Amino acid sequence: MVSILWVDDEIDLLKPHIIYLDQKGYNVQSSRSGDEALDLLKLRNFDRSFWT
Repeated sequence: MVSILWVDDEIDLLKPHIIYLDQKGYNVQSSRSGDEALDLLKLRNFDRSFWT
């Protein structure tokens, strides 16, 4: 399963996209800040092919 870390300060507006990806079989973890994202990166691995 592909794991995606989605970082955006307006994550609530993008919730439909996250739900769609989840329904397609992706494991999506969201983060509202860069600091929070860095903490998550220390805890688990995400697929780097999706980094932009």
